[in-house]
Amino acid sequence: MPDHDFDRIQPAALDIAQPASTTASQVPLPQERNSSLGAFWVLGALLLLAAGVFFVLPDLLAPPSTAAAAAAPGSTTPDRPAAPTAAKPPAAASPAQSPWEQAQADRERAAAKTALDALLALQYELQERKADTWAKAEFDAATALAQQGDAAYRESRFTDATARYREGETALRTLRDGIPARLDTRLAAGDAAFAAGDQAAALAAFGEAATIEPANTRATTGLERARKLDQLAARLASGKTQESAGQFEEAAASYREALTLDNGWEPARQALAAVEARITGERSAARMSAGYAALAAGRLEDARREFQAAIPLGGGTAAREGLQQAEFQMAQQRIGTLLRSAEDAERAEDWKRALAQYESALAVDPALGSASIGRDRARTRLALDEALSRLATEPGKLANDTARKAADKLLTSAAAIPEPGPRLAGQIAAARQTLVSMRTELPVQLRSDGKTDVIVFRVGSLGTFTGKELSLMPGDYVAVGRRDGFRDVRVEFSLRPGQATAAVVVQCGQKI
Repeated sequence: MPDHDFDRIQPAALDIAQPASTTASQVPLPQERNSSLGAFWVLGALLLLAAGVFFVLPDLLAPPSTAAAAAAPGSTTPDRPAAPTAAKPPAAASPAQSPWEQAQADRERAAAKTALDALLALQYELQERKADTWAKAEFDAATALAQQGDAAYRESRFTDATARYREGETALRTLRDGIPARLDTRLAAGDAAFAAGDQAAALAAFGEAATIEPANTRATTGLERARKLDQLAARLASGKTQESAGQFEEAAASYREALTLDNGWEPARQALAAVEARITGERSAARMSAGYAALAAGRLEDARREFQAAIPLGGGTAAREGLQQAEFQMAQQRIGTLLRSAEDAERAEDWKRALAQYESALAVDPALGSASIGRDRARTRLALDEALSRLATEPGKLANDTARKAADKLLTSAAAIPEPGPRLAGQIAAARQTLVSMRTELPVQLRSDGKTDVIVFRVGSLGTFTGKELSLMPGDYVAVGRRDGFRDVRVEFSLRPGQATAAVVVQCGQKI
């Protein structure tokens, strides 16, 4: 069994110094001689035991021979990877080796085994990560140091063995600690190779990265993309050929097929964007040409539609300018139509329609001076027209002097309009006739019972009578009758030119 499987046995501290030489006076008695002889044999036994401790026990506790218990350095077992193993311990110390020297050798041997254990742990970890595949040179160099340590160990040069084991451990630790940087380097190399279209290099770089870290998404994704690189390149080449032949729609389809295989492949994405821009540009140019042709032919609605379609296709400033031209000419056409309609309405003295047309024209162009003047003229004439119409249809409103004076002023303004149309002339004549009629008194017959006192407002008290005839101006009147012991009565009547008026009866007949 290995020496570290037992507690180390320390040599016993034995005092074997001889006593001082005896004198004759000190010769022991026979009994004492027998005791001394027994002590001598005991002392001899102790000396033999000490010799066994120092010279025999180390051999008994030494590890089994390499042929029976340990494989050669670098050998493997079913459950443990190849690793440097401790060499056969040295033969038992020579009888001349002191206990102190033996203890020192034991410490050096233990240090070597500790260093070996640390190296083996790193070696196993790196073999699990397949470092002997993706870092074979560095891994083999570290293993060689371990084998050098084994050789030194077999020769009992434990200090040298420890140094070699530690150098090997340092090399493996450096290899392990450098894994992130190595992984990044391989990933970057894979990206560069993929971008350059070098499929073999990309597969190698991403494959090594995936071996270093199988769960790395960037490595597995890169490997998958690299496997399709030949198909991507074929579709890109096909698209370029189609572009050269002027088959832009077909080229765009080829680039889209490539992006279906790998949506993130930049060459196909850039090529598709370029060919789509070219297709869009051609469509925009066609729309612009059609727009200007329609503009020249006076088909303004068609021109506007073409320029509007050209703008999202990249027509830019030119398309917007064409659209402005089309819309300006359409506005001018619209204004011309509205102004002509307003003028026709004025000639027909249809001031309401004329006003609406002028206001519509101003909605198209608020700064249009002719429409603004026409609007004001139409408003004035419409107000005059409506006022004159009311004089003819509502003559009762001229029943007082104030209203008749206002009507006189209105007629004066209407008569001042130059070149009045037939409608205005007829309205003026009708209004004048209405004013004359409203200033001509009309006869009215009043009847009573001779006992009722009659009063006509705006005329005065008429007293009692049985019959009376008055001449009154056209208008609305109220007559009131009063009689002692009877309830008052109130009678309203109107006088209108051309209308017959029945006799007005005012008498109190209801007693209180």
